[in-house]
Amino acid sequence: MAWNAKVMFFRFPDPARTYQAFSEVKQLPSVGRAAILERAEDGTLSVPESYEPGAGRTTAVGGVVGALVGVLGGPMGIFLGWGAGTLVGMASDAEDAAESVDALTVLSRGVDEGSNVLIAGAEEDDPGPADAIAERLGGTIVRVPAGEVEAEVRSAQKAAEEAVAQARRQHRAERRQELSDKLGTLFHR
Repeated sequence: MAWNAKVMFFRFPDPARTYQAFSEVKQLPSVGRAAILERAEDGTLSVPESYEPGAGRTTAVGGVVGALVGVLGGPMGIFLGWGAGTLVGMASDAEDAAESVDALTVLSRGVDEGSNVLIAGAEEDDPGPADAIAERLGGTIVRVPAGEVEAEVRSAQKAAEEAVAQARRQHRAERRQELSDKLGTLFHR
């Protein structure tokens, strides 16, 4: 992964500004993938917009963003609680957030009902263009090294898979116990 590969999280007070930023971020040549994650008033999470330039052209950072969106918006995200109640949030001070939180800590702070967040993966040589979009539209931007996000996604996927396996083992044990109890009742009467 390139040294300058980052996953950027844009947050705007007005959800409509997120869509405007999405349109502009897509024009940045450094962006390999972008998506808007949105929570409806009823609490459901969706990905109403996504962008991956050049079908078949994949970049490392684009793959990280895709995996992140999949974990957060898919069944594992719901299983882990991110899709059902908390997802993507930004600290009010982007500089403090960039220094003090890892990717999934940022993500676990929550997309409030009726709000959204823009996630974009880029190999940035110059942060100026993305910063200018966030500033002009009144938003904040937090950058996390793509390698850190990738490691967090892998860790979350592994934890979810282990939790599912444990739940299956527990369910099988409970079913065996129920069957044993029923058989015991039948034969001890």
